Amino acid sequence: MLPGGGGGAGDDRKRRGATTDEEDATSASAASLNDLCAGAGAGAAPPPFPRAAAWAVAALLAVGLGVGALVLAVVRSAALLVVAVLLSAAVAAFLAWNAAAAASGRALRRFVDGLPASSLRVAADGQLVKITGFVSCGDISLISSYEKVENCVYTSTLLRKCATWGSIVLNPWNRCSKWKLTHAERFAADFYITDAKSGKRALVKAGHHSKVVPLIDENLLVTTSRDTELSSTLKYWLDERKLSSEEAQLIRLEEGYIREGMRLSVIGMLSKKNGDAMILPPPEPLSTGCVLLSFLLPTYFDGIVLRLVDRSYFVPNPGVS
Repeated sequence: MLPGGGGGAGDDRKRRGATTDEEDATSASAASLNDLCAGAGAGAAPPPFPRAAAWAVAALLAVGLGVGALVLAVVRSAALLVVAVLLSAAVAAFLAWNAAAAASGRALRRFVDGLPASSLRVAADGQLVKITGFVSCGDISLISSYEKVENCVYTSTLLRKCATWGSIVLNPWNRCSKWKLTHAERFAADFYITDAKSGKRALVKAGHHSKVVPLIDENLLVTTSRDTELSSTLKYWLDERKLSSEEAQLIRLEEGYIREGMRLSVIGMLSKKNGDAMILPPPEPLSTGCVLLSFLLPTYFDGIVLRLVDRSYFVPNPGVS
């Protein structure tokens, strides 16, 4: 969400050092805000393995199974069929493992955590860098959608509902084994990061339609059951977005953010011009490379990567509300 809170426009301009009138300030804030959900489908990074390659491997394994079955029927030897079945199972497990790692971001997290931190003092212009340090707001700051946490540079609020088959909930015991994402709000803005190695500060261009890859865990704030009475805050939040607020439905609300003062790792292309340092999205998708010990194929990322180091706000086991 855009900043605003309870202060007036004049107070807001004063807090950010703006010198334009109210309309210009509002327009500048809207232009700097980056709606990550709106651009999620554009310029997506390629999958860990091409779909054509997966189909080709599947066809070869099918041929192997067919030949094994034929040998079993003619020669009465199951050795080739057993080999084909075991090989098919191994390949299927390998592909499923890599697909899950790419979808969950596990492969990219391993890459980010294993990459050595760079120094703004010695890194060259145009170099891919990983800068770790403390975050400070830029021209605008964000407020989280549900908890109303102020002075954020990135916010994420996700609403999930229990998957249904027709009008019947899959699990009849007030528990849900599959949650479907039905509403998402992800925003980012330009911010500064102070390099822990050199003490220098760089502007991270995460706003204004930049490509951003957030590796940020959301807190589970609300989980409802059929007999849960929705709080007034949750009802207002749902009604404000014209979302269904029926008492009987099973829903989860999750929220994450990067707030000023948190410790963050940023991966992007370094730009040094006129003595100012900026971290920009890479011009094209980049590969993480193979991780042989973990059986991981190369995965790709397209944009500035944000990896939160400070997890002090994260509550892993919240109660039902």
